[in-house]
Amino acid sequence: MGIIGRIEKFIDKINFHAFKIARWLVLILTLTLFYEVFMRYVFNRPTIWSYDVSYMLGGTFFTLGMGYTLQKNIHVRVDIFYNLFKKRIQALIDVLFTIFMFFPSFTMLIYKLIPYVRTSWLRQERAVGSFWMPPIYPFKTVLLFSVLLLFVQMISMLIKNFRILFAKESEDERGAVEDV
Repeated sequence: MGIIGRIEKFIDKINFHAFKIARWLVLILTLTLFYEVFMRYVFNRPTIWSYDVSYMLGGTFFTLGMGYTLQKNIHVRVDIFYNLFKKRIQALIDVLFTIFMFFPSFTMLIYKLIPYVRTSWLRQERAVGSFWMPPIYPFKTVLLFSVLLLFVQMISMLIKNFRILFAKESEDERGAVEDV
């Protein structure tokens, strides 16, 4: 395996570990919401922090899982014709959309997110929409980190698609048989 293959495996491993961490957040989120419901309806003592913790945990879970979802190709895809094409044509479509749509838009997103997160840290920003007013800058940092994970996972997917595009014909046919 060459350097490109090792980079691809490394990126896949990073996103897998991010997913392993993120899946535990669902349990914490569930316990948090259970505690809130229990306190509210059994003791008539609602918490002031549950809403904020829930959206931060839910958002963290959702965004940390984006790269892994892309890696496993289990994201939502509206494809009317895509599945009718051979693997090589699918790879070409993916390469073109990645280069001309994904990379420019996500490069701009990252470009805008970095100062957004930096400013949040400098101001020690807090969520002003709640009475509790928790710090929001760690959550914004997780969002940036998640977008970066998705970006590098797309690099890994691009490598995979180039491999399909430039594979020998017999390897392409074998891959199509394995997918069935």
